[in-house]
Amino acid sequence: MKIKEGFVLRKMPGMNLVMPVGENIKTYKGSVMLNDTGAFIYEKLSEGKSMEETARALTLEYDVDMEKAMQGVEMTCADLIEAGVAQ
Repeated sequence: MKIKEGFVLRKMPGMNLVMPVGENIKTYKGSVMLNDTGAFIYEKLSEGKSMEETARALTLEYDVDMEKAMQGVEMTCADLIEAGVAQ
């Protein structure tokens, strides 16, 4: 899974938004709101980490086992793909 070019994560008090930048502003309407865990996952994927590496990082950052971490990564990835932010 890969985050598409032309999107950035903006962290603001109480919210995390994935927003289009550059040419994407013309074609992508809106933004994607993520909770803190979703933002953590987005950041790892943006760094080029695999889903497995991201899940492993999630287990270190939060008190969660690998199975639950992988479920969270898979759900977030599915949401990002559906929103058109990832492929």
